[in-house]
Amino acid sequence: MITHAQRVVRLYRKSIKSIRDYSEDYDMFLLSAGDLRSAVKEGAKETNPFVVQKLVKDLEDFSIYWEHPDPYIPCDAVGGTKWQRNTPPAKYVVDPTNHVLEI
Repeated sequence: MITHAQRVVRLYRKSIKSIRDYSEDYDMFLLSAGDLRSAVKEGAKETNPFVVQKLVKDLEDFSIYWEHPDPYIPCDAVGGTKWQRNTPPAKYVVDPTNHVLEI
């Protein structure tokens, strides 16, 4: 079971990643991410549990609505365009003396 704070942080991070996927450039991303951050910070001051529950539900709906069908994957990450493109060669290929030959 996760705590309320963990749930909010996970939703916030998921929303930030969704904003990044739809942003055409970094300036647009920064503006949208700043708006989201200010909305989340305003909600952090709320003490009424029913209002807090509604704010979390709104954040959840936002992250689901803006989930990108083809999310951005960093090029060096698993599934990225450069993943294992230039893997380092095995040590025995570079230095043949480290390879034990069975005769």
